[in-house]
Amino acid sequence: MRRNIRKVLCLLLLLLFPMQTWGAVAAEPEPTAQNEKLRLDNENRYEDMEKAYQDGYEPEVSGECVSVILPLLWNGKNEVNTITASLDLGDQNTAPFIFQNYQKTFRKTEEKINDSDQTREVFLIKFVLKLKSDRRNGAYPVHIKTALQLEKQEIEQNFTVYVQINDEKTAEITPTATPEPTPSDTSGISEETDSTVPAAEIAGGGDVAAAVVAGGENKEEKATSEPKVIVADCKEIPEHIYAGDSVTLKVILKNTNKKKYVQNMTVTVGCEGDGISLGNTANTQYYEKLGAGKTLEVPVEIQTDKKTEAGRYKLTLELSYDNPDAVTLTATGQIEITIKQKSELTMEIGQIPEEVNAGDRLQIPVQLVNVGRGMVYNARCTVDVPGLQTDKSLFLGNIEGGTAVSGELDAFAGVVNAGEVTPEKRYGRTGGKILLTYEDEDGNSYEETSDIVLTIQPLKIEEKNTDKNGKESNKIGRQFLIGVTAVVGLGIVGVVLPGWIRRRKQGQSYE
Repeated sequence: MRRNIRKVLCLLLLLLFPMQTWGAVAAEPEPTAQNEKLRLDNENRYEDMEKAYQDGYEPEVSGECVSVILPLLWNGKNEVNTITASLDLGDQNTAPFIFQNYQKTFRKTEEKINDSDQTREVFLIKFVLKLKSDRRNGAYPVHIKTALQLEKQEIEQNFTVYVQINDEKTAEITPTATPEPTPSDTSGISEETDSTVPAAEIAGGGDVAAAVVAGGENKEEKATSEPKVIVADCKEIPEHIYAGDSVTLKVILKNTNKKKYVQNMTVTVGCEGDGISLGNTANTQYYEKLGAGKTLEVPVEIQTDKKTEAGRYKLTLELSYDNPDAVTLTATGQIEITIKQKSELTMEIGQIPEEVNAGDRLQIPVQLVNVGRGMVYNARCTVDVPGLQTDKSLFLGNIEGGTAVSGELDAFAGVVNAGEVTPEKRYGRTGGKILLTYEDEDGNSYEETSDIVLTIQPLKIEEKNTDKNGKESNKIGRQFLIGVTAVVGLGIVGVVLPGWIRRRKQGQSYE
């Protein structure tokens, strides 16, 4: 009986145990904010990656450096914008890396994937590690430790990327001899040149730890250049920028590197010359990112004073930006602008008679005032008025800024309407312009005009016959007659008297 009871109890225990286990699994809590974490994007290829992780990505060794790229995606409902990443390079004696303090803060950015226009939000972790001059072939782990702040808690995760070294180098012992590479038993790394690790294999366990193992075939060294940003062009430069004007230029910056982007770029604008200032509230502008081979338009507003001297001036743009490895680079560019002084010449016409007679000569006084600051050249005045003819124009030559010159236009009054027959229609009221022409220092011509109006009367001789004039005329006539009579009388006396005296003397002689 007891044996039967024991058998029944054993059967019950065997039946209850899997039920308890299943219940424990079913009762496991759903993921919370504490379970959110970063995960590797092993499907896509990003800038400077020849392969995706699932296709066998391996860090690129170039010269004396190796570039390690780790694209991480955020797997969680809470928003995370920045993470901090630091490196553990392993044993300093055996690792091929030059040890430094590697720690950066990375932001979530939109990055193009698979050489297409498609983008994805990602934390693109990238470090460039310097290699020792004496290094051994092998696969070396690089531990990337990430940390982020979430709900007042710091979440840490570890990732491991293996770097394959295939260009073994040994330091020279003496300047004159280069020893053969010798194996080292203490390195703990195989000397076989074909040693590789499985490509794109992900291993590890736990909520905050993962390992990324990357390997590949041997690769030749490739030199890479740093991205360079230049001032490529400047749009909307006016043909003439005059002193006193305000203009906005559009400066075009270009990233000449077709593979690497730049980030955290600042553009500081400066200008030489008195009387030229920037219209922007600040002379430094910030731009988060400029893609590989892309251009950027930077507005630059400048203001000039009316006293700014004419000439050529240079705008200087100082650029500061980081490459994808957060190494700060600088560049400088210049734009040349030309400032001119406006040519402003005014004309003033003096007083002229309202009426003149045909045949009269007329002097028209003219004064020219250069109200600008630049020199004007070949100032000349001409008359364009029906009925007024001139033998020549009035040439006043070159006039400096802030000075005035004067002269007179010599005109002759003639027929207003030559096609008419009667004097009343051939003469009368007429009007026209005094035309001023001059040039600036570039040879550009300008014109100014001033209106004049006057009346030209027909040619006539006036006869005045007043009482006074009549009396004077009669008096003059009488005096004229008296004078003539006196002259005639004296002539008669002069002729008759000598004859009479002569005859008398002859008569006396006969007696």
